[in-house]
Amino acid sequence: MTGDIRQTVISGKPYPVTRPPVGTASGLDLFLEDAEFTVDLGRDPHLVRGRGVRHGDLVRFHEKDHIGGKDVRVWHVADLGTGFVAEAISAF
Repeated sequence: MTGDIRQTVISGKPYPVTRPPVGTASGLDLFLEDAEFTVDLGRDPHLVRGRGVRHGDLVRFHEKDHIGGKDVRVWHVADLGTGFVAEAISAF
């Protein structure tokens, strides 16, 4: 029997984005369409891959198990002006 090695992500807790998506866009536009970024979960970095869309002054980012794959969770990404934060949310 193998253990579950997935990292725990707490819904509603903002995590700092330590490595934003690479691209020519700026600000939250970096998180639109297919992208990947890294958040700091407090002990280990967590790579988030998926697809982002505008949602008011946030980006709603649908994390996938791989680009184009199955849904894992939904994040809201915000630009604080001093950096980005991503918060896992309940979205059905």
